[in-house]
Amino acid sequence: MNNKKILYVLDTISIGGAELSVLELIKNIQEFDIIVCVIYKAKNELLIEFNHYAKNLILFNIPHRFGFFSASIKLKRVIQQERPILVHANHFRSEIIARIVVPSFKIPLVCTLISDSHSKDRYNLLSKKEVIKLEFYRFINKVTANRANLFLSVSNAIVIPNMKYLGIPKGKIKVIPNGRDVCKYNNAVPIERTSLNLSSEDILIVSNSRVIRSKGFDEIFMAFNVLLQNFRNIKLIIVGDGFDMSYYKSICNKLKIEESVTFLGRRKDIPEILKACDIFWFASHYEGSPGVVIEGMLSKIPIIASDINPNIENLVHKNNSLLFKMGDYLDLASQTRFLLENWSLKSKLTSNAYDLAKQKFDIRTIARNHEIEYKALIESYLNLKTF
Repeated sequence: MNNKKILYVLDTISIGGAELSVLELIKNIQEFDIIVCVIYKAKNELLIEFNHYAKNLILFNIPHRFGFFSASIKLKRVIQQERPILVHANHFRSEIIARIVVPSFKIPLVCTLISDSHSKDRYNLLSKKEVIKLEFYRFINKVTANRANLFLSVSNAIVIPNMKYLGIPKGKIKVIPNGRDVCKYNNAVPIERTSLNLSSEDILIVSNSRVIRSKGFDEIFMAFNVLLQNFRNIKLIIVGDGFDMSYYKSICNKLKIEESVTFLGRRKDIPEILKACDIFWFASHYEGSPGVVIEGMLSKIPIIASDINPNIENLVHKNNSLLFKMGDYLDLASQTRFLLENWSLKSKLTSNAYDLAKQKFDIRTIARNHEIEYKALIESYLNLKTF
């Protein structure tokens, strides 16, 4: 195997769960040279980090939401110039573009299953117009899925749903979860609360995800409002950005809780922020394998999460977390009240969660597993070409 280049194709390298997972991965890949191709023009806050760890970082800066034609032409040129031995595409649009382009070069294409994108819980959040649009995207995804040679799923929970939605044979799917750098979280020093205009007496609840409805922010703000009636010293920290940010800021104003809520926006110092907080909330309606939950586990902060399948694949109620019924803000408030009134439970929850995360999500192991799958696919592909 003389050629050791792998080309990763991503929509953006902005701060997001999938982007951070790919960044952690390429930092730890040892047996291949990494080329990263970024399709769309965006803030790309992780530019410096990707530029440091990739042998070559190529930005297309396509301004259109799709731009499949122009992106396909540019991707063809990159493959011709770089001559990778394998392409790994992430995100919906990047995968479609890669499926259009890569097969003609007779090299294997890996795609990623990162979410339960067509679950009924997602459709329940959409308008009729949005449902039609999502069904169109599913159709495009399904009719091109056979052009990928392998799908890496971030959890077992989303394998069967995606087989059903996209018609992917089970033999084409392997499960490798997202990973994080355990040492980075072990060595993180909590951020000074004063830098966030908060005091040492406050009880800090943190949510770290895109600020959009599907992440359960309706429940988050309603539950927090309920808790404020009995716990006046609790504060809510929102880390992240999203389409619905201004909407939820207005909700805070209507509920008159704005003085107890801090919106931090996108941040790179996540380990330091998490270690300064007391409780981690994750209320999402559908997921793949949420990297932010792994971050909470490694930060030794007690987790209260929705009881969706990708969460309960790793989280066990009253063992390493507390779970609440997805969409039920009163249950979220109740579980949080239970934890606050039984604070001695924290040690058990955080210790068990950390042990599991260290064992299952260490990025060094995750990277080795990726390399094993890459090499197996490359070998099988090369053997097929000899016949």
